[in-house]
Amino acid sequence: MRIRIFVGTGGVGKTSVAASGALKAALGGRKCLVLTLDPALRLKTALRLAPGGGEQKVDLSPYAPKGELWAGMLDAGATLNRAVSLYGDPQQAETVLKHPVYHSLVQSLAGMQELMAIERIDQALTDGYEELFIDTAPSRHAMEFLDKPEFFAQLVSIPLIRLVGRTYKWLEGSFFSKVGRTSVELYARVEELLGANLVRQVLDFYSVFRTIAEGYAVRARNTSSLLHNPQTTTFTVVTTAFKAERDAGFFLAELKKRRFHVETLIVNRLWPELGTPVEGQAPSSAAGLAAWYRSVSSAHAQVWEKVSEKFSDRIPQLIGLPELPRDVDGLPALVQIAGQLGALDPIRTD
Repeated sequence: MRIRIFVGTGGVGKTSVAASGALKAALGGRKCLVLTLDPALRLKTALRLAPGGGEQKVDLSPYAPKGELWAGMLDAGATLNRAVSLYGDPQQAETVLKHPVYHSLVQSLAGMQELMAIERIDQALTDGYEELFIDTAPSRHAMEFLDKPEFFAQLVSIPLIRLVGRTYKWLEGSFFSKVGRTSVELYARVEELLGANLVRQVLDFYSVFRTIAEGYAVRARNTSSLLHNPQTTTFTVVTTAFKAERDAGFFLAELKKRRFHVETLIVNRLWPELGTPVEGQAPSSAAGLAAWYRSVSSAHAQVWEKVSEKFSDRIPQLIGLPELPRDVDGLPALVQIAGQLGALDPIRTD
């Protein structure tokens, strides 16, 4: 599998670019999944997806595709349910799925979306997809998608956490009579802070869920290794002209700090030169509008030149995409963008 991850701030066309890249690969013969982690509905709008959750196959028949394109928003609950069913034994899975703490966990745990993104990538490895296009949440939330699974993996490896999960049933049965004073005080203190009933529910749940959580940690680390491998995964920064220098610098620094490979910088919505001259006898309003357009277009060209000079030696590919005449609201617009991504090379194999 090849994985392409798209990062950027809000409103720069990141979702459209990710969907267009996936569309281009699907038309060329690959089975692709474009998955958005952004709770906004831009992907549904761009691909005209039917209402409802889950991933859907996009009808590409008008374009004689050689491959397949699937698309959807990440469903954290469905992904976690699948993980429980896949990696827990049948009795354990049934207990977990019916446990009251589990339902609260799915609905309210901060970071569940980010944790399940890594799990969904792992599941996609077994689903037969050849290329995976990840549209991350805007700005710094993209870093949470990369950081939280690693934090969770570290958390469940802490000896105390593992001890609680593995010994709680015995501790509960013995009424703490066979443990040391320090352990008793620890449990008592937690119960005092959170309430005895809630604590016992959580510990009871974790004692059952433990092996699934620890299995997730192993899979998260394995998937993280794939994301760090430039032969498998590349990152694309998507931005617009007047954000380009700032965004490219920020994401390049943050991703490099985490040892990820940035392959491409896409500067979207560049205004091309105005090809049609405005005659001298044109209304003054038209002439003024043309002069304003030329000033913006010229400014975009200067930004592109500056960004190219600054980042060409640090980011292998720089692509400029022109502004479209209308919003991206269907396959024709995505096909147009896909055609402009001709310079988007395959992932390196050197």
